[in-house]
Amino acid sequence: MTKEYEIGLNLIKTVRKELEELTSVQDRLSARRIVNAIINPITASAYQIRVGDGPNKEEVLKVLLALVKEMRELSDLDNLKEKVKSLIEFVESVEKETAKHGQG
Repeated sequence: MTKEYEIGLNLIKTVRKELEELTSVQDRLSARRIVNAIINPITASAYQIRVGDGPNKEEVLKVLLALVKEMRELSDLDNLKEKVKSLIEFVESVEKETAKHGQG
């Protein structure tokens, strides 16, 4: 895993609490407040992962870029929540994978 990829993952981890809050918002205004707080780190994360190299790079980029698009548009809250959940699951799987390799 390159440093850029790792920075991208760490940026996602820094806003994880807000991402989890986003999965349970009920209205567009609440979603907009959270999105405004995290759009820059999420966009920066997508860039870092794109220029870096790591596990399932293409898969996470696909999710991240779709999430950034959805965050900008905020047209479908359910779709946004799905994308956020996918991103959280992906980060968890990478954490487990790297922890496994670190112990092995």
